Amino acid sequence: MQKEHKALTSLVSVIKKHEIRHVYALFSGGRDSLVALDLGRRACRGLDKRFEAVYVDTTIATPGNLEYVQSICKELDVKLSVIRPRKDFFTLVEKWGFPTVTRRWCCYHLKIEPLKLFFRNTNVDHTLVIDGIRANESPRRKTYPVLGIHKHFKCLNYHPIFNWNSRDVKIYIKKHKLRENPLYNIFPRATECWCTAFKSVKQFRLLKEYFPDLFQKFVEAEMKLKSGGSALFKNGKRIYLRNL
Repeated sequence: MQKEHKALTSLVSVIKKHEIRHVYALFSGGRDSLVALDLGRRACRGLDKRFEAVYVDTTIATPGNLEYVQSICKELDVKLSVIRPRKDFFTLVEKWGFPTVTRRWCCYHLKIEPLKLFFRNTNVDHTLVIDGIRANESPRRKTYPVLGIHKHFKCLNYHPIFNWNSRDVKIYIKKHKLRENPLYNIFPRATECWCTAFKSVKQFRLLKEYFPDLFQKFVEAEMKLKSGGSALFKNGKRIYLRNL
């Protein structure tokens, strides 16, 4: 696989050129981050560099996602750090209401801020953070630099599979016999964060069917909002989960 060879050699080149001592892979439990994790592991093993996975427990991950992440890191013999936000999602919902497309407070407070605090304690001059970001996931991501200083983490950030497509990812996983997240048997994504900004009615119906306890927490959060806020919006109208 030509893309695999290029991704691995490019990653090795970045590590050598920038005199990286410690590589961190952001591992969410999804396919893309699984491939980035394995590429990072292979590159660091060959260079005898420190390698570690980081998982952000957003407090609203799909049940079973963290356990999958932990088991994969154990299978691949990769050290794992699990970090969490200062306040859980539902506490913040009581304060600010549910996240929306135009008011996405969830991404920063549940993911970026915990990672920012985590990397504050690292030697940023010799640290590299890799992830599974791909250009064809969204128009916005196409504008990302493949390699650069992360504006929040302040250390070098690299996207080793930036130019891959979903088929490339699946081929790699099959070739290297990596174990996919079983949550893909239920959801289109192995969701580590049920932020409501980009979730659909269909997705929440699946959540209700397979993980009713987590679904009920969203319903209860809706009912606590004095403003009468709903978890979902569609065409400018409120959609209450209790009605699903």
